[in-house]
Amino acid sequence: MIDLDDPVVREHVERKRRLRERASNASARASNAAREVAGAPNQRAVKNWIKLDLGRPVPATHDPWTRGDAFEIVFECESTARVARVTIGALKRANGGSWSDFDARDWHCVTGWSARGIDFKGVTLDVALKEAFPEGVSSDWTCLYQISADGYTVGVDARDVTGAFFAVEDSDGAVLSKDHGGPRLVFPTVYGWKSAKYLTRVRLLRRYEDGFWERLGCHRRGRWALEERWASGSASRIWNVLAWITDQYAVFGGERVWVWVMVRGGNVLGSICATFTSLFSFAKTSSKCIF
Repeated sequence: MIDLDDPVVREHVERKRRLRERASNASARASNAAREVAGAPNQRAVKNWIKLDLGRPVPATHDPWTRGDAFEIVFECESTARVARVTIGALKRANGGSWSDFDARDWHCVTGWSARGIDFKGVTLDVALKEAFPEGVSSDWTCLYQISADGYTVGVDARDVTGAFFAVEDSDGAVLSKDHGGPRLVFPTVYGWKSAKYLTRVRLLRRYEDGFWERLGCHRRGRWALEERWASGSASRIWNVLAWITDQYAVFGGERVWVWVMVRGGNVLGSICATFTSLFSFAKTSSKCIF
């Protein structure tokens, strides 16, 4: 029988306790270090840029990968009612015939992961807007609203477009892959959901308009430095609970399981919302027919 009052036993127990405490502290420090990414609070660095979308089908007509320079993106300015169709080739010519390099960019996702050091090639948003509207754009626009080929929408506050650019190609000179949505706008100061994959249309609006995730409770600004993840109120509480649940997969299952849950979760949510949207549209159409 072990005598807990024995000085030797007590010393052994105390040594074990100190070792466990040091191990726990080291683990906590490592965890915190992994989550603190380039000044972005509560972000976890991942090895690769994760593919995330709503899992909706993308029409075959949206094909920048084979159309190349002939692929078009539509620009609209609400105040002036002007509409312009701009090809990828026109953007390149407007930039002097070659792409600018946007190197070593960090991509922060609202779900808590960050991909670091991604290299892009493209043009600044300013160059794109000058090509679309040579006469200039009205100064009263407050929202840059993006529409995707798969039905995704997202609004970006005009105050958050500083440093924005059109990412057209990757570091190897190939059009951004289908996994990452082809040519898209990147906004360095906000979370990644503000950058629409499969981009088809850019609208400059006088008033801010919520997109897909904002309607479901995400923050209108989405600045990662300020952790503007969720809107206030009940939506924030729900999303925080879901985020905590997702984090547990990382703790107990590792990064691979955590990533799988995020990807599948986004697909499932996209399918559910698409179904409800279709049912709502059908109900509205039916009510008009009846009454």
